[in-house]
Amino acid sequence: MSKPEIAALTSEEVRQFLDDGFLIIRNVLPPSAIQPLIDELKLKVDVAAKAAIEDSIIDLADTFDDAPFESRLGLICKACSKRNWAWEHYFGETSYNDERQKPRSNGMFTLRTWPSLLDIVESVIGPEIFAHPQYNIRTKLPNQAETVIPWHQDLAFLDAEEAGDTLVINFWIPLVDTRMDNGCMQVMRGTHGLSLLPHNLRLPTPDGKVHVGIEDCDLPDGEIVTAEMNVGDVLMTTECVLHRSLPNISDTVRWSVDTRYSTLGKPTGRPDVPGFVARSLNHPGHVARSALDWKQQFENV
Repeated sequence: MSKPEIAALTSEEVRQFLDDGFLIIRNVLPPSAIQPLIDELKLKVDVAAKAAIEDSIIDLADTFDDAPFESRLGLICKACSKRNWAWEHYFGETSYNDERQKPRSNGMFTLRTWPSLLDIVESVIGPEIFAHPQYNIRTKLPNQAETVIPWHQDLAFLDAEEAGDTLVINFWIPLVDTRMDNGCMQVMRGTHGLSLLPHNLRLPTPDGKVHVGIEDCDLPDGEIVTAEMNVGDVLMTTECVLHRSLPNISDTVRWSVDTRYSTLGKPTGRPDVPGFVARSLNHPGHVARSALDWKQQFENV
């Protein structure tokens, strides 16, 4: 992979993003932007494996210490005597929906504040950039119904009445190469121009949770774009464009991050959860300089 350059979007790319509601940007993140977070996740997999041993969920021989990042957690979960125990306790729905369990780590801060990402955001909304409260790490195991996400709009999971007029820019960032077989994203071109659609679909999952999405009868006609991507690429979307993730039918784990940004001072749709100032010309003293600054914002609430 050639060395990415820190650069804003061209006027043509900005126009394409605003017309389509999404943009795939290739080779924008170098390994130094992503690897710190991957290293943290590797350590968390270690913690999950040790906990599974202590609880007699797996044997010491089944921790797959030499397996690559994209395979190890899947192998551990398959070896667990209780289905996907390590995922459920350390990487599942509960861990990324519980705000206090989300990582406000050095690796996540590095990725969320990487200059090329902020340059791209600035191309669209200007230099007053707020790192939105909503962000996630997604860990999609092989053949796992719990992580097959139906068609939806991100605005449906925010306070739409408060933030319906805020342009929220989301980056979906793969931590491993993503293809159709391991559950990449699909986007429906141009659907960001629609109002918030009914999210009446309730899709039960084997772990007792329910995924919310849009019923087939409420889906508009639109071109579906399959976003197959490599590490270093990003998928940029708006808060209203329709998208979903496909099933992972491979034998590896699909790891990804989504991180959102909006204009500083605009409603976020998550008034009860703090974000942080990622870039500002008007208020440079308010810019978070480290993960500690970010954590302090959260602890002050």
